[in-house]
Amino acid sequence: MKYYSNKQSRGNTLLPLFKELGIEKDIEMVEVDYAKIHDAEYLRINPMGKVPCLVDGPAVISETAAIYAYLADKYHEKGLAPALNDPMRGEYLKWLFFCHGPMTEYMDIKYLQVPEAQIEKCRSALSMGNEDAVFAFLKQGMKQANPYLTGEKFTAADLYLAYWIAYAVQFKILPYLDEFDPFIQRVKKRDSVQDVEWLQKL
Repeated sequence: MKYYSNKQSRGNTLLPLFKELGIEKDIEMVEVDYAKIHDAEYLRINPMGKVPCLVDGPAVISETAAIYAYLADKYHEKGLAPALNDPMRGEYLKWLFFCHGPMTEYMDIKYLQVPEAQIEKCRSALSMGNEDAVFAFLKQGMKQANPYLTGEKFTAADLYLAYWIAYAVQFKILPYLDEFDPFIQRVKKRDSVQDVEWLQKL
């Protein structure tokens, strides 16, 4: 498999997943220079001109959440994704796509400093950037974690969310809510994230 990314990409959230799955040696890392990300050579691989992107034989998977889901299922014997017939499969997918959807949208809007008035103007058509809703969703999920998002078993969704929270807190996009702490302290003990500096700082 080839993994196209950049050292500054938020797609680096996938690196701990490679460790959890024990597939680091199976991944050929390809550094994509941001100055060349829209060159024809890379656009033939990913027309969106974005990283990360994973190529596994004929399959070309872009979007971080899709890569998380794909790899956790491909290596299902590692136990990082609930089985297709497990009722908690839906809960697991909910958190993967929350990270990639509403949470990422909120983070991008905060980073870009979109005026609140502009967000409110579009509120009826768009749900993105709704801080109250994002915070309420996170707080409820953290309170219900037992001890992980889908119960007793750690999954790829826990890894993605913990990394994303740590990233957002580190860059002062998201406050470190009290509700985060039990979950974050539990996840940060895993071997796969010992070198993730901003997670270890929490």
